[in-house]
Amino acid sequence: MSGTVGRPFGPVGPDRPFADFANGLRALKNADGSTLERLSGRANYSKSAFSDAAGGLRLPTLEVTLAFVRVCGGCEPEWETRWTLEYKRSNGRET
Repeated sequence: MSGTVGRPFGPVGPDRPFADFANGLRALKNADGSTLERLSGRANYSKSAFSDAAGGLRLPTLEVTLAFVRVCGGCEPEWETRWTLEYKRSNGRET
């Protein structure tokens, strides 16, 4: 954990198209305990980019996803696979 403790994210509602993906990112952020501002600063992405990534309305780019995961101490290969599956699902190419 990084010193500045952030308010925990609540869950994203199931009505959002990427709720499960966003809730996974939120769990990583909550486990790290940092603020979004602190996380985004460590990754050189904007706070709004990270907030949108964990919002569940749209799939973040792979680059933003992996940066988010990296600064939270998550498993990048696991999240790359997860992102790819979400991308395929959202484009009607579920495997």
